[in-house]
Amino acid sequence: MQIRLTLLRAIGHCKQVNAQLNAVRSASYQIQLNNRRCYSDRAYFHQVGNEPLLYRTLGQQVQISASKYGERPALISRHENKRYTFAEVKNEAENLAVKLNELGMQRGDHLGLWITNNSQWYITYLAAALAGYTVACINPALQAQEIAYALKKARVKTLVTKANCGLQDFYGILKELLPSTSLNGRRPINDPKFPYLRHVVVQSDTPLSEFQSWEELSRSKADLQDISALNKNVELIAPESDCNIQFTSGTTGVPKVALLSHFSYLNQGHQFGFFYELHKSHKTICFTLPFFHIFGLSVVMSALSHGATLVLPSPRFDSVAALESVAAEGCNMIFGTPTMYVDLLEKQRELNKPIHTLETGIVGGAACTPEIYTQTKKMFALKNFYIGYGMSENSAASFMQDGTESEEEAAQTVGRLLQHAEAKVIDDKGETVRFGEVGELCVRGYFVMTEYYDDVEKTKEVLDKHGWLKTGDTFILEPNGVGRILGRKKDVIIRGGENVFPKEIEDYLDTHEDIIEAQVIGIPDKRMGEEICAYLRLRSGAKVLTVDEVKNFCKGKIAHFKVPRYVRFVDEYPKTSSGKIQKFELLNMFNKELKSSGN
Repeated sequence: MQIRLTLLRAIGHCKQVNAQLNAVRSASYQIQLNNRRCYSDRAYFHQVGNEPLLYRTLGQQVQISASKYGERPALISRHENKRYTFAEVKNEAENLAVKLNELGMQRGDHLGLWITNNSQWYITYLAAALAGYTVACINPALQAQEIAYALKKARVKTLVTKANCGLQDFYGILKELLPSTSLNGRRPINDPKFPYLRHVVVQSDTPLSEFQSWEELSRSKADLQDISALNKNVELIAPESDCNIQFTSGTTGVPKVALLSHFSYLNQGHQFGFFYELHKSHKTICFTLPFFHIFGLSVVMSALSHGATLVLPSPRFDSVAALESVAAEGCNMIFGTPTMYVDLLEKQRELNKPIHTLETGIVGGAACTPEIYTQTKKMFALKNFYIGYGMSENSAASFMQDGTESEEEAAQTVGRLLQHAEAKVIDDKGETVRFGEVGELCVRGYFVMTEYYDDVEKTKEVLDKHGWLKTGDTFILEPNGVGRILGRKKDVIIRGGENVFPKEIEDYLDTHEDIIEAQVIGIPDKRMGEEICAYLRLRSGAKVLTVDEVKNFCKGKIAHFKVPRYVRFVDEYPKTSSGKIQKFELLNMFNKELKSSGN
C-alpha cells in the first residue's frame, strides 16, 4: 500500500512538472507569436484571437442583450421622437415575429426590408432574427425596375416598407409593380411576375386597403403561448443558417446577392465592437449610416452585442440633424463615410454645435483621404479617429485601425486584421507576393460569406475551395499586418459610400432613342470620393443632348445616386486591338479636359 501511495505521489509530481513545463512553453510561444505574427517573407498574415468566437444566432443575442442590459436605452429615434430600451425592443420584436408567422412566414423564408432609417426597420430586423427569417436588405433609393430585380433575385416572400419618405414614393412604386393587388385586398399576392412574393407590409399614416398594415401587425397583441413558442424556436435555429442577404457588385455590373450566416455576421459585429472597447463601458452612438448597408449593419450588431445605444438623427443622412443629435444625446461615437464627414465638417464650421462629448469617430465605406482624416480629428477634437476596410462579402470590416498606428499609418492605411482572420496578397497568377508588394487582397475567416445566392459560377470566381475570398482590391500588406489599399480591380464606382455598377446605368442610357452606346466611369471627387461621368455615342443626325436632358431621362427610373453628374460625347470609343473599350483612356480624356480648362 505504501509503495502504491509513493508511486501515485511520484506520478502526480511528474504531471505537475509537465504542466508547468507546458505552461512555460506555451507562454514562450505566445511571446514569439506576439513579437512575430508571420514566419515567411510572403504576404500572408494571421491575426490570432484573444477570445473564442461566439456560437450563437442573432435571435439568441436579442434575448441575451434584453436580459443583460434590460432598461438601458437601445434605440433613440429622434426624428420619430421614439425611445426603446433593450427589453422593449425585444418585446416589440417578439410580438411582430408572431404576427408575421400568422401571415404564413416560416423559418428560412426571405423577408425584404425596403425602408429608410427608423424604428420600424430596427424592430422588424430583430423580429426576423427571432423567427429565423433571412433578411434581404434593400436600398430604399431603388426605383421600380431595380426593386423588381431585388425582389425576384432574393426570392422575397414578405416585403416590409412604408408609404413614402421625402421624395421617394414607395407606395406609388409598389402600385406600379403590383396593379392587381387592389383586387386582392389583403389576401396573399399571386402575381406571376413575382413568383415568391406573398405579402407587402406597409407603414402608413392612412389605411391602405391594398397591403397589410405594419401598424396593425405591430400593435395587435400576440398570444403569450405563441411568444413562448417563438422563443423556444430560437434554440432550433443553427448559427450556420442564413441571416442576411446583401446586394453587392459584380463584374457584369448586375448586383449579386451575398449570403451571410448568423455565425459570420454576429461574430463580425461582436469583434468589431470588442475592437473599439464597447464592452468596457456604455457608449452612445450617433448613427448616420443607412441600416441596409453592411457597414451600418455591422454597427447595429456591435451595439446589440455590447449594449451600446443607437441614436437615429434622421431617416437619411442629414449633417445638421447628426450634429444636433450628438449635442442633445451626448453621443460618444460617430460612424460615417468620408462624404458624410466632409458635410459634417462644413456644417460644424458654420454652426459650432456643442459636440464635446464625442470621443471616437470611425470612417469606412470608401477611401478616406489624409486631408479628411486630419481635419475631422482636429475639428471634432476626437481622441480617436479610425479608418477601416471591408466589403459585403466579408460581413463588413476585416481590417481596422486600433490606435497603435503612427501618424503616417493612421492617415494612409486601413489598419490591421480583426481577430481570427487571415489575409494574403496574390499576383495575377494566384501566387502570394512578398510583403510590401502590390497585388490583390484575399481574406479568410469566420466572416466570409456563405456564397453568392443562387449563383454557383460567380461564387467560384471569388471564393476558392480553401475558403479564400478574392476581394478584387489592390493592396499592400506589411509584415506587421498593416494594410494599404491602392485601388479596385473591379469596375465599380463608389460614390459617397454607395456601390454604383456602371453597366446598370449604361444599360438604361442605351434605351434612349438617340443614344447608340453609353460608357460610364468614375471621376475622382473631393467630396463624394467619386462622381459619375457618362460618355455617350449618339445616333447619326441626333441632336446633342444637354446634361439636364440626360439627368431628366434618368430621374425616377434609376436611383438618384446613379444619375450621372457629368456627360460627355464621343464619335468613337478608345479600344484595344481586340475591340474592348478602354475605360481608363476615357478617364485620361476627362483629366486632360480639366487640365486644359485650368480646373
